[in-house]
Amino acid sequence: MPDSPQTNQLAILIPAYKPDFLAQALQCLARQTDQRFAIYIFDDASPADIHGIARSILGARPFIFKRFEKNLGGTSLPQHWNRCVAETNEPWLWLFSDDDLMDDNCVAAFHKFLETEDADIVRFDGWLVDAADKIIGPHTFEADRESWLEYAYGHLMGWRRLFMQQLVFRRSAFEAMGGFLDLPLATASDDAALIAMARQKPVRQISGAKAYWRCSDKNITPDRSMKKRSEKFRAVLLFVWWLENQLQAPREHLFAADAAAFQRAADRFLVEQILGHGARPALANWQLLAHTRSEICHAAPLALLRYIIVAAVNDSLSALGTLAKTVLGKK
Repeated sequence: MPDSPQTNQLAILIPAYKPDFLAQALQCLARQTDQRFAIYIFDDASPADIHGIARSILGARPFIFKRFEKNLGGTSLPQHWNRCVAETNEPWLWLFSDDDLMDDNCVAAFHKFLETEDADIVRFDGWLVDAADKIIGPHTFEADRESWLEYAYGHLMGWRRLFMQQLVFRRSAFEAMGGFLDLPLATASDDAALIAMARQKPVRQISGAKAYWRCSDKNITPDRSMKKRSEKFRAVLLFVWWLENQLQAPREHLFAADAAAFQRAADRFLVEQILGHGARPALANWQLLAHTRSEICHAAPLALLRYIIVAAVNDSLSALGTLAKTVLGKK
């Protein structure tokens, strides 16, 4: 029999499309030392046999399966996440993925945390793994307790990063924020989710257990195509505008007169995006980029051209390096 949605405090959701690492992700669920959670697997109109893979790994372990006949993750991943959440009933939600990993004691650590602590959103330590499940490094440092303002400022300054699979959140907080922010390729949608759901209570860190984000050629993040970089660049600009709205009064303050600090941090963030995504994505989004720097950072847009030139030089050097490796590799 499938899990009854009323018998568990926690639901782990797997929006599935790619079969490549799905078995490893589901094995993590099967190995949890605390099985007090419902498993939901959502097939986003995948050509792969998602249900067959799930049954082969989970065996007799109950799970709830739903196949959507229309693929939505390919056009709007946040909207797909929203429709997955709508199919669940548990008070706590963990939106995982079809290719990431978690420690065997994550669910146990979550329940132990709830015995003595209170939060609307909690976060596991985040680490990175490669296609062979080998740990390749930590994601970023996270504090034990962090307000939405601390995280927002730290994110703009490059001190804070996260991936959605680190987060477990209350349904009530999710409903209060009105669903996931629909940004292109879901870039920064996870950051917006943390900021929005931590407005009433700080995000808390669950110690002693880790979640692992997989870096491989099967996911979007490493994709350096012009189209993807331009979409991601547009997404982060839209995120900056969304955050600017969150920072409007009335609100609490990180420190006295923090508006100027957020303004400088946003400007630093724009420069980081130009250097990170490249010159062509910046130019493709120039109108929005210029408007953002003028209205939010209160600085001259044309001054960004020097960073775009630096990014263009970096792009050229990178392309020459790739070409040299290709040529040398053929000899």
